[in-house]
Amino acid sequence: MLHPMQPSKQTENKLRWEAWDPDFKLYIPKWRVPTPWPVRIVVRIDDDPRSFDSVPEPRSSESIRARDLDKPLVALLSKVQEHTQTVHFRPVGEPGTWEIGEPYVPFSFLPKPPPNQIRIEVLWDRLAGTWQEENL
Repeated sequence: MLHPMQPSKQTENKLRWEAWDPDFKLYIPKWRVPTPWPVRIVVRIDDDPRSFDSVPEPRSSESIRARDLDKPLVALLSKVQEHTQTVHFRPVGEPGTWEIGEPYVPFSFLPKPPPNQIRIEVLWDRLAGTWQEENL
């Protein structure tokens, strides 16, 4: 299922997008977002283990070239804990290589029972426009 997300906030090091469901927010480190920053991203969540093979090895900010930033972000995440309305997931690998934050995914976005691992793919939708620090 695809989930369009709009920008909502930035921190010192990350950008946050929100879905139509207020429980689903996605933080992505600024170094991993292509510039100019896309206003909208589209997120695909997949729990099929066969899709896990297509997840690239986690890379640090130093090893990602500028031309790679325009490619979709693909990350494998493991379940940390189930909450009342969401499931907390954490990227696989060392924290310095995470290209995505630790999302809390609503149960409505996941199969029942929630999987132990998911694959998240972030597509950069530049057709909706861009945003930068001065726009916030």
